Parts: sequence; structure tokens; C-alpha cells
Amino acid sequence: MACSTKVLKIFALIWDIIYVLFGLIVVALAVHVFFRFEHFDTAAIIILSFGIVIVLVSLFGTLGAVRESSRMSKSFVAILVVLIVLQVLTVGFFWIFQTSLLINVDKTFDQLWNDQPVPVKPGNASQIASIERWLDCCGNVSYKDYLLPPNSCYNSETNKMNMDGCRQKFLDYIAERWTAFNIFALVLVGVEIICALLAYVLANSIVNRWRRSKYYAK
Repeated sequence: MACSTKVLKIFALIWDIIYVLFGLIVVALAVHVFFRFEHFDTAAIIILSFGIVIVLVSLFGTLGAVRESSRMSKSFVAILVVLIVLQVLTVGFFWIFQTSLLINVDKTFDQLWNDQPVPVKPGNASQIASIERWLDCCGNVSYKDYLLPPNSCYNSETNKMNMDGCRQKFLDYIAERWTAFNIFALVLVGVEIICALLAYVLANSIVNRWRRSKYYAK
């Protein structure tokens, strides 16, 4: 049985490390959003907080497995159950209210568009210019929104002007990434379920080994 406890410990550690990596991915995503999207600081902070929680919880679970502490492992399971429930509810909420999210993103784009310095100069350095370079688009609805399209409207490789507007491309990009993020969250829930099951079985195995040691000679 001592062998089975060691095997469980190894599997628990492997999945805990995978869980740590998922947490680091979430943190990296938050940093990306923070520096890439000027008007999405709140979303970046929320994602960053979530990523830090995942990293800390996963490290706690890893420590519990390394020390073969049944109390830490069971506490890890309890925390994971809370996180799983919260994540499932959150993903369900955002799936249901995805349309409202896109409406808010659309309003944010309006704000970005209106924040541009007027008149728009060829060397425009606004947030809209960054989006134009990033998504290969030009203007709000199309390039016709400008009297003289800025340099950001031209493709950096072909030097041809991008004809498509940025609003729809931006909304499509956010919608696609939001769907991908929800799928990522569900995969993360799957990892958390595996970590919780392994931690629970490991905790019981540690307790059973301790009980046997009290009654049987080694």
C-alpha cells in the first residue's frame, strides 16, 4: 500500500504542476490584455487576480502532496470544489449574457474612436491606430471614414491600404477570443476535477497508511 501511496503522490504532483501551468497561462493572458487593450484594464485585473489565485492554490496542493499531508490535501480539495462551482457558474453566466458583453465592447470601440485627436494625422498614434495595424483594417466602418487615411491603414508588408472597417473586425475578434476563453475555462475545470480526485484519494491513502502503522509492525 505504501507503493500505491507513492504512485498516487506522483500522479497528484504531475497534475498539480499542470494546474500551475494553467494558472501561469491565465496570468500571461491578463498581462497581454493589460498592455494590448488600454480600455480593458478592469478585465485584465480580474483575469490577473484569477490567475494568481490558481497559481497559489495549485502550489498549495503541490506542497500538500510533497509533504504527504492529508490535512493540506483535503483543504486543497475543498478549495478546488469552491473554485469549480464558481467557474461553472461564471462560464454559464457569460455564455448567457454574451450579447450584452459584445454591446459593451461595441461601446468601448466608440469611445476609442471618439478619443482620437482631430484632425487625424498620417502618423496617428491613437489606440485606433494600434487596432488598425493589428487587425489589418481601416476606419470605423471602412477607409471612407477618413478624408486622408493615416499610415496605420496600410498593410506593413504589401503597403496596400486595408479597405475593411475595424469595428466589425474588432467585435468578431473579441467574440472568437471570448469563446476560446470559455472553452479554456471548461478545460481548466476538468484539470481541477482531476486534481481534486487525486488529492482526495491521496489524502485517504495517507490516513490509511498512518492507521495501519499504529496497529502493525513495520
